[in-house]
Amino acid sequence: MRRFTIRIISLSACLLLTGSLVYAKTLTVLLLANASTQDLIQTFLKQYSREHPGIDFNVSIVQYSALTAKINTLVTAGEPPDILEVTTAYIQTYAEQALDLAQYTNGTDLLNRYLPSYQAFIRAGDRVIGIPIEATVNGLFYNKDLFREAGIAVPTDPAHVWTWAEFKDILQKVIKLPSCRIGVAYDCSVQRWSNLLYQANGRWISEDGKAILPNREAAKQALNYFRSLLEAKLVPTSSWPGKTDGGPLLKTGVTALMWAGNWELKTLVEGGTRFPFGTTYFPKGVIRAACPGGEFLIGFKKSPNHDDAAKVLLWWAEPLTTKGYLESLGGSLLSPMKDLPINYGKYAEYLKPMLDDLAVTPQWVAEDLARPELNLLQNDLLEQLILYSTGRTSLDDTISQIDKLGSQVLEKNRSVAK
Repeated sequence: MRRFTIRIISLSACLLLTGSLVYAKTLTVLLLANASTQDLIQTFLKQYSREHPGIDFNVSIVQYSALTAKINTLVTAGEPPDILEVTTAYIQTYAEQALDLAQYTNGTDLLNRYLPSYQAFIRAGDRVIGIPIEATVNGLFYNKDLFREAGIAVPTDPAHVWTWAEFKDILQKVIKLPSCRIGVAYDCSVQRWSNLLYQANGRWISEDGKAILPNREAAKQALNYFRSLLEAKLVPTSSWPGKTDGGPLLKTGVTALMWAGNWELKTLVEGGTRFPFGTTYFPKGVIRAACPGGEFLIGFKKSPNHDDAAKVLLWWAEPLTTKGYLESLGGSLLSPMKDLPINYGKYAEYLKPMLDDLAVTPQWVAEDLARPELNLLQNDLLEQLILYSTGRTSLDDTISQIDKLGSQVLEKNRSVAK
């Protein structure tokens, strides 16, 4: 009898073990190579596994430059990953293939957890195609010593932000100091320049997706203003067209301002600078605006474990998970969620003006930045911006070239959609 009982217990244990193996699932995850976030994301996925026995993750890391080729290959082969990390530039590119999270929860409630600008990135019609895990925003850094020496105070509240004209005038005053050689280190990229277009109340692509630069006057204002900064030698050639990152230029101590992204803070704060620096508000054109960015997790509706992937994404969309992730990073990245209290720690003072600029940025800015056509135009647009800002083409020729290039991409995409 005892032997029989032992056999029953052994058989039960085997069945339990076999059952757990049968029902265990491994989700494939593709993360972007990012030294500051990739390990922490994996830590949080391991936490999910502990909280949800039977779910495991097979994580691969891909370089940003190889992302498109990698995903296109997997999707074409019918083997999309269960979860993919993407940036603002790519999330809408995969909107058609993306898993609709509104099928698993109330889509409106899910969207309303996020800032309006981040709703625009993850909404495709009535579908919710992803989860923002962090927010980034462009901002303005300044050398406190140089501004103190020049006797100039920076704006400390939104009611007293500089106008474009005031911004240029102040740069001209600070750069007259013998100790200042560079007015503003301005990253050479379409996204960084786009802050000016949005501040002029312009956009790259019309709301209906049929026209490039729908507000031509706004585009001309932004183009002319930026060219005036270069002509006055306030933006160094090492930035435009030299493409030197703004961070190293600011750290020289002879640069008054840097027009870059909040991600520069980590290097500046933790790497140390030999002078005190701060951040202030972007100048105002017709409106106040900054370019939002960040990273997202999405699923694919044809992935083998899409239902389980949806559960993971919705777990990450919980305020407690998002808060834990951002605070584990030390506060260097921003919250994409509304009214989510985050301890930004040593970054709090620096982030205040950037968070304020982000809060007043219209939703249509994110809608414009998220258009796949804009991503396809990046290299051509940057070339035209460089040619005009350095005085090698006329304004009319620049607008004409951008119109031609943009119209070709928009028409091609409409034809493919049909």
